[in-house]
Amino acid sequence: MDQANQSRIVRRGTGRICRALISTSAIALSLADAAPVWAADSTAEAKVEAGADSAVQAGSEVGDDIIVTAQRREENILQVPISITSLSPELMDRQGIRQIDDIARLTPNLRFNRNPGVSGQTGANIAIRGISSSVGSATTAIYLDDTPIQVRNIGYWGGNPYPRVFDLDRVEVLRGPQGTQFGAGAEGGAVRFITPQPQFGALNAYGRTEVATTKNGAASYEGGFAVGGGVSETLAVRASAWYRRDGGYIDRVDPVTRSVIKRDINSQDTIVTRVALSWRPIEQLTITPSIFYQRVEADGRNQYWEQFSDLKDADYKTGIYNREPVTDSFSLPALKVEYDFGGVVLISNTSRLDRKVDQVLDYATFLSANRTGNAFGFYANKDTSNAAAAQTLKQVNFTQEVRLQSTDANAFFAWAIGAYYSKAQQDSTNLSQSGRRPGVISSGFPQYLGRYNLFSDIHAVDKQIAGFASVDLKPLEGLKLSFGARVTQNEFSFVEVRDGPVNSGARTTSGAGQKATSFTPRVAASYQFDQNSMLYASASKGFRQGGAQSPVDPAFCAKDLQALGLNSSPTTYQSDSLWSYEVGSKNSLFGGKVRVDANAYLVKWKNIQQAVRLPTCQYDFIGNLGSATGKGVDISIAVKPVAGLQVGANVGFNDITYDSDLNINGALIHKEGDRFGGPKWTGSVFGQYEQEVAPDSTGYFRADYSFASVSPMQNPASVTYDPNLAALPGTDYLSLRAGLRKGVVDFSLFVNNVTNSSDPLSRGHDTIPSTLFYVESYRPRTIGATVQVRY
Repeated sequence: MDQANQSRIVRRGTGRICRALISTSAIALSLADAAPVWAADSTAEAKVEAGADSAVQAGSEVGDDIIVTAQRREENILQVPISITSLSPELMDRQGIRQIDDIARLTPNLRFNRNPGVSGQTGANIAIRGISSSVGSATTAIYLDDTPIQVRNIGYWGGNPYPRVFDLDRVEVLRGPQGTQFGAGAEGGAVRFITPQPQFGALNAYGRTEVATTKNGAASYEGGFAVGGGVSETLAVRASAWYRRDGGYIDRVDPVTRSVIKRDINSQDTIVTRVALSWRPIEQLTITPSIFYQRVEADGRNQYWEQFSDLKDADYKTGIYNREPVTDSFSLPALKVEYDFGGVVLISNTSRLDRKVDQVLDYATFLSANRTGNAFGFYANKDTSNAAAAQTLKQVNFTQEVRLQSTDANAFFAWAIGAYYSKAQQDSTNLSQSGRRPGVISSGFPQYLGRYNLFSDIHAVDKQIAGFASVDLKPLEGLKLSFGARVTQNEFSFVEVRDGPVNSGARTTSGAGQKATSFTPRVAASYQFDQNSMLYASASKGFRQGGAQSPVDPAFCAKDLQALGLNSSPTTYQSDSLWSYEVGSKNSLFGGKVRVDANAYLVKWKNIQQAVRLPTCQYDFIGNLGSATGKGVDISIAVKPVAGLQVGANVGFNDITYDSDLNINGALIHKEGDRFGGPKWTGSVFGQYEQEVAPDSTGYFRADYSFASVSPMQNPASVTYDPNLAALPGTDYLSLRAGLRKGVVDFSLFVNNVTNSSDPLSRGHDTIPSTLFYVESYRPRTIGATVQVRY
């Protein structure tokens, strides 16, 4: 298709989008006029009005009480001795949050970065307070309602599944170890995506449509609707459906002539649907089956070639030789059963996550760099059309939890006890083409099936059985002592079948396992001066499971192994663990006009699971490498100085360093005091002003600015040091939104990435000599309009 025809199609498509937005706006305005008819339930109407300002945790906006379930019961956030960021749907809509990247950008000490280079796939690292690793088990738990959905890093990792942001009740970010409540994956903290449950009562609904254009990119648009309410006195329902198209902004060019082959190759389509029913056959019993489905399809990655792009204009290009499509879909049916005995409630959660990721990666430049040191170098029988890797990840998680707990959180004695079981199965398959003409010899061996350098098939199973309990005591007025513990037995098995020239031309089967029992206690003391001010201190332990791995090929990686004094790489690695000590204070002052949430923490991390990169053969293995100390603060403040105006800031400081030198047979891996774990400073600043412009109509303006300081750099004395890979610089990002709320309708115009920042979020290359760098940056400046309806 020629460029003129493409342009006509884009114009027609944009026109249809704009007409749809205008039509939706007209319908929304008519609904606004009819709002009194729909909002028959005065309680629901009050909830909508309060929600406009109550979306906040300290540091987001000033407003009414914020209810969270960080301790698996509903509590006021000002009375929970945990550092929490709680994001309501209203706040996420005002900030333009659509996915995990946006949540991390606006939440201090929460970092989300994709891995650069051909081995980066679609995976990403997520870290809370610098507790992160790109290998082994997860350090941050990802929950969808009561189901953990994080994935273990095995083989060619596809990354965690992250629910997209539509029709969520809230998102909670819990900082610090959450092992007592959320198990082994929550060593550094947890991110919880919580969906709305069916409500008995009047009809309530939410709708959102949006259209936007991106500088140097394609149009983006979305539409979604959710509705819920009581069908009868014993049955309630909640259902939603949402579609979003994120237009691409990276052009694929010919790597020789640099002429455009296809524009906007990183476009992405997302579909999310959910249905939940609540049946109450008797007053004490509620049964809630639900199913969540999400499918994300992309034509390419958000990764461009630095030397081919105009960074000043955020005009991004890539010269990949082969297409890189990816499809990531999952379904999550769940069953929640609650029985209220009167003062005590029994809760059972049963769920099954079924996920599949199919992706193709272009390995042409990687193979050239690995064989010649130059991403465009020549080698015998080179064939760039036979240089892609097809990878599949399947993830099936079955989870069952049963808990019995008291219902009055303010009682002298509040308690909970429960049991947990999960079986997480992952299958990872990789077929990597050789980069040579099919049928010829590659690296001294025949190609697998005539065209592949590597075949890898991995089957891994994680099993967990756990028992947990917690107790809250209130011996004195205002004083609360909290004790919790979890005992977990983990069992992991790993089998890999490999074949091809990279595996010395032979088929091998390797397997290993790991079994361990862990104990994760938590103690906390808090003093509630009044319902709006609290001081707390806590100590908690977190851990993540050990695991197993295949050895790297001893012949292919002989030079690297020899440099470390090794004949072979290890096939197992152990659990690591940490203790976190925290003090903090939460306050709502001057009648709620000022909210302050501040804490300081110290982390001691032992036996850390880390990758040892083999720079010549470009493989790595996992080892337990040393210990580290982290310290930092989280500060959030929000102020309402005059009616209608709110300003505030969220700032996080984190400094994590190694405790001692680490050498493997004389080869330095890191030195005492070396920093890692991301930038020292992260944070955001916001301002919002609202003013009634007519009866039942309020205009508003909001600005959000986020920032991060420079990332740490590896020690030049390390054996794995890359002198051509500089530390990532600091980043900043500004978004603006202005709108009008009339009744149940909210219409707004927005600009994201106002300054058109091209700050690198990740940057890497294939080998130390290679001068081709792969980079990911923010989406270029995006301008659009959003219409929302809530009733």
